[in-house]
Order: sequence, then C-alpha cells, then structure tokens
Amino acid sequence: MAQICVSLTEGTTSGVVHRMAALAGVADMFEVRGDLVADLDLLEILRARTRPIVFACRPVAEGGRWDGGESRRRLVLLEAVKRGFDYVDVEYRSDLLDVAMEKSGSGLVVSYHDMEGTPADLEGLYARMCDRGADVVKIAVTPRSVTDVGRVLQLAARVAASHGRPLVAIALGPLGVITRVVGGRYRAPFTYAAAAAGAEAASGQLPAELMAEMYRVRDVTPATRVYGVVGGAVRRSLSPLLHNQAFAARQVDAVYVPLQAEALGPFVQALPALDLAGFSVTRPYKVGILPHLHEVEDSAALCGSVNTVVVREGTLRGSTTDGIGVVGALKKRGELKGKAVVIVGAGGAARAAALSLRRRGARVTLAARDPRQAAEAAAAVGCAHVPLADLARQSWDVLINATPVGSAADPAETPVAKSLHRPGTIVLDMVYDPLETRLLREARAAGCTAVDGLEMLLAQAVAQFETWTGLEAPVDAMKAAAARIAQEQRA
Repeated sequence: MAQICVSLTEGTTSGVVHRMAALAGVADMFEVRGDLVADLDLLEILRARTRPIVFACRPVAEGGRWDGGESRRRLVLLEAVKRGFDYVDVEYRSDLLDVAMEKSGSGLVVSYHDMEGTPADLEGLYARMCDRGADVVKIAVTPRSVTDVGRVLQLAARVAASHGRPLVAIALGPLGVITRVVGGRYRAPFTYAAAAAGAEAASGQLPAELMAEMYRVRDVTPATRVYGVVGGAVRRSLSPLLHNQAFAARQVDAVYVPLQAEALGPFVQALPALDLAGFSVTRPYKVGILPHLHEVEDSAALCGSVNTVVVREGTLRGSTTDGIGVVGALKKRGELKGKAVVIVGAGGAARAAALSLRRRGARVTLAARDPRQAAEAAAAVGCAHVPLADLARQSWDVLINATPVGSAADPAETPVAKSLHRPGTIVLDMVYDPLETRLLREARAAGCTAVDGLEMLLAQAVAQFETWTGLEAPVDAMKAAAARIAQEQRA
C-alpha cells in the first residue's frame, strides 16, 4: 500500500500552511519544496504540520527552481534535519554528503531526477543510491518511449522481490502515469500527487483526489491486477473512470490506467514489464495490434480490428466490443434491420461498427477521404464504400462519425457539412470529448436525433469488463459515472 504524498507548489509559507490544512483529509503526507517558497519559514511549517512532511529544496538541474547557491541550500536542508522534518530529500548527484549522513537512518530520501532521459543502468544507480545511506530511494526519469516505462517498472519489481531498500520509481510525463498509480504493487512507501489540477510539481502528476478516489492507489498491492487503455494520446480518456468505478462496485482487486505509447512495437516490447492482465486499444492502434496477438476472436479477425485484449500467461487474445457499443446505442432508437447506415471513416472502430450493423440487417456504406483505405475496409466487412466527397449523393437513416474530427484537438471542425443533415435521421458521433461536438449541434439544429459518443463508450466498456473479469458488469454504477461525466462537461 502506497501512501499519497501531495507535492505543494505554493510560493509562500502561509500558502503552504493553508494548503496542508485544506488537504489534511486527502493527503497521507506532504512534500514541501523549499525552492518554491519565497519567504521560507521552516518552523512555522513544522508547527502547522497535519501529516508527515518530506522536505526538499530542488536545484534547477533536477527540475527545481533553487538559485540561491549550494552553500545556502546546505544550510536550509540542515535546518530541516535539525528541526525534525519527517523526511529530508537530498539529491544523489549533490555534494551534500554531510546532510545525508545527518539524516540517514531517520528519514533520508536520496533522489535522482533525470530531466532528459532514462539512464542505461538503473539497477547500478539504485545500488549506489542505497550506499549513500538512503532510507528511501527516489528515482524519477524522463521516458522517451514506453519501453523506458517498462524498464522503470522492471527495476521496481526486482527491488520489491529482493526486499531491497524502499523505492519510489517514477517515469515523468504522460508516458509514465502508470508508475504513479501502481507503486503499491512494488511496495513503494508513497507516491507523489498534485494538490489540484494545474498545481503539478512535476510532469505527469495527477491530482491527489483523483489518485485516492478514482485510482484507489492506497488499495493497490502486489496482488492487484492492472488493466489500461493503450493509444497515441490517452491522458483525457474517460475509460479509466468507467472501469475503475466498475472494479470498485464489484470489489475486484484491479486498477485501470492510461497507457500512452508512441508506437505499438515498443508497447508490445514493454508488455512483460508492465505486467498487465488486459488492455483496451484505441486510436490509432486498433488495426495494427492484430499481428502482435496470439489469438483473435472471429468477429475481430473478420473486421480486422481489436479494441479488447486479455493477457493470460503471456498469451494475448484479442476481440472487439466497438460494434456492441454502436449497436447498443442505436437499438434504443429503433430497429436496425433494413436501415441505411453511412459510416464516416475506415479505421478500426468504423470496421467493427460496420460488421455488427451488417449482421443486424442494416445496409452499410463506408465513406472516407482515402479511397484505398475505404475499399480495403469495406472488403473486409462486406459492405459498400464511397469517397467522402460523394457523401451528398448518399441517402441514410443513420449517419455515424468514426473519425477523430471534432474532438478536443479540433472542436471547431466537423466531418460532415451542416447542409447535408436530413431531418428525422439519426446522427451518432463516436467522439466523446467533447460530448457536444459541432457535428451533433448542427445535426440537432437540422431536426436529427443526436447520439453522443459516451453512450457507445459505456456500452462497449460494459462488454470489456465482462470479457476481462467473467463477472456481470455493474451497469448502474457505470451509468452513474457516465452521467457525472456528462454533467461536468455540460456545466
């Protein structure tokens, strides 16, 4: 079980004191950064302590802002030791050996921060840091690939297996979010969190409330199963909220995390170190993942797209629930048999949706900018295809956007001109961030029935949960989580 150490970024002593009081119900510990506090008063901070404190005074070279000289920094850290701060953080690459010796045995954190990359010999680095008298070793690196994240977790696993000196191992930035959540698997004594969104002390930190409530990091142990969503940009994915809510409701010892990867090859290479029980696959990897799998369910093989993978003893078994998500959302609006459906896009989600709708008797046409990709996808699922430029000549009962156009990256865009919307038709947008896309606004204004992407996400997440766990999904709990998302986005 890893405790939550909230890093405070306030610029004044009074700000630090007020923040500690405000977060006493969320934090297990606080990190006070002397390099950020302009009027640093250690005695006042100590008197106001509501939880154990890690005191650090980070130099610029290690991601901090201290510019007062090394002699002055030594005096500040020595004062923290003498005043009895619970932990004092001394950088491995500093010359402050006297400070380290003074605190060793009573809460010395020896830290290493690589703001450029990941050292080749992490195990050797850990051993040398232990030799400095560390009670806790902290290693924070900057991954350039998801394989670096795997190396960090590999180190953490080896240290835990050998019952070595307690290690807090962190990969910074969006690639390394998993390392902040699953520290309890490797017996990390604590993990760092931000006081709030926008108040991060380091890249990749998550708000403490999110760490405690959604990820339940205090409950993560060596027995906890880890799932996640792999994609090119998954930090804003809503899947962690839905799945973690489901795990909590069914009391499943598991956690679900974002798994950003710059490419599929490095992700697959890192899989043994990530030690996942399963994962979701999202853009742009739903088609490319197939050659890396050992088994593929028939429907996923037929449409050439996978969004759900089960990992058992190194074997990867893929399936797709995207079609289930689309059908589940559309069936609420009426019968699908005989309906004309146009799907904009030719990627993995479009293929899965086309196959599922065809099997329910719908007449499906794919429309994409790339004619060759559209033809290939249409041949895989046995439906018609047209160039996107010819969309005006098509008629439909249902129009589906299966592209990222209109998402948070380009919310002013739409894949379909508003003049093409027909009153009485259904328009489903797979985009769920934002929920109210330009496509849906214009469709609704034209008299169409608009269906947002959260409905599809919820339906396919229910199927994924059941695939991974063999349990009936807690649909009501997942719907409640989805409703909260919708309310927050519309507020």
